[in-house]
Amino acid sequence: MSTAVVTGAGSGMGLATAARLVAEGWNVHGWDLKTGNADGVLWTAVDISEIAQVRDAASEVSSCDLLFNAAGIAPNGLAAEMSAEQWAKVVAVDLNGTFFCCQALFPALVSGKGVVINVASTRAYRPAPGRSAYAAAKAGVVMLTQSLGLEWAAHGVRVIAIAPGYVRTPLVQALLDNGGLRGDVILERTPLGRMAEPEEIAELVLALSGPAFSFMTATTLTFDGGWLANDSL
Repeated sequence: MSTAVVTGAGSGMGLATAARLVAEGWNVHGWDLKTGNADGVLWTAVDISEIAQVRDAASEVSSCDLLFNAAGIAPNGLAAEMSAEQWAKVVAVDLNGTFFCCQALFPALVSGKGVVINVASTRAYRPAPGRSAYAAAKAGVVMLTQSLGLEWAAHGVRVIAIAPGYVRTPLVQALLDNGGLRGDVILERTPLGRMAEPEEIAELVLALSGPAFSFMTATTLTFDGGWLANDSL
């Protein structure tokens, strides 16, 4: 039986992916801020920004075929007004947390000849006002993915990232509902005219973790409906 660790397993892309893996017969270790369960997925409380918690949780995993680093936060905040604590929190979760999980699970990944799939973002390549911390952290994830992919290839461990555009997660839906995001602008900017669904991310992760992509490592795959390429708006 294949074994996966999925961070951010309590909602959105993490939950959809964990549920898809469970349906395929995988043994899934779900990590999120609070213990819970949904859609056949159980997850335990692990704050990925705290290295001690990550190492404790990783010690329970002897062999890992897939690490999907989906946990992340995406607050808005203008750079000139952002506190040191706000900046540090985004970096601690989105970049440090990704690294901590990769590092702590490295022995298990070597044992399973596994693959790491990190979640970057199109914001790693094209920022926006109010997203400086998020964009910087996700750009760091892109370079971390390349670096680990180079280092860990000799151990049989692949490291790749996906850079989604807008995905209709509960967080994004809440922002659409309260006016934090404008759905019409997003759809106009996206050539395919819609957002991705979390289940599409799950299918992508399942495919990338399989033998068809066994030659892919140290790179980031954009999955955005053409958003990044569209320079017409």
